[in-house]
Amino acid sequence: MRLILGLGPRDHVADMLKSLKWMDIETRIKYARCILMFKIKHDMAPGYLSSSFVPLTDVHRYNTRGSARGNVFVTDGPISAHKRTLGYLGANDWNNRPTEIRQVRSLCDFKTKCKNYFITN
Repeated sequence: MRLILGLGPRDHVADMLKSLKWMDIETRIKYARCILMFKIKHDMAPGYLSSSFVPLTDVHRYNTRGSARGNVFVTDGPISAHKRTLGYLGANDWNNRPTEIRQVRSLCDFKTKCKNYFITN
């Protein structure tokens, strides 16, 4: 990438990624998790994944901001390794996206809005 864009050894690649509207590796991983969570929420994923995530409305009967936004219940594990699982990271990534992105019904529209969100933020 440095050779193609004519960057020097001290130039930051992050600035070029933003100008090309590309995502860095960490952001692409979050983007992929969000797509997987969309598929889980809309029954496009295998059943063993869908059964792992529980809507917040099924956990309690109170009308909270999280349940109104369609959040997913985030389980707490006894060890720090749990915080690196799909159940934890996927639910957090899903809950942290804006409601207008999560309420999209089409996978193609969700991908577009989610990618634009990650590029601009």
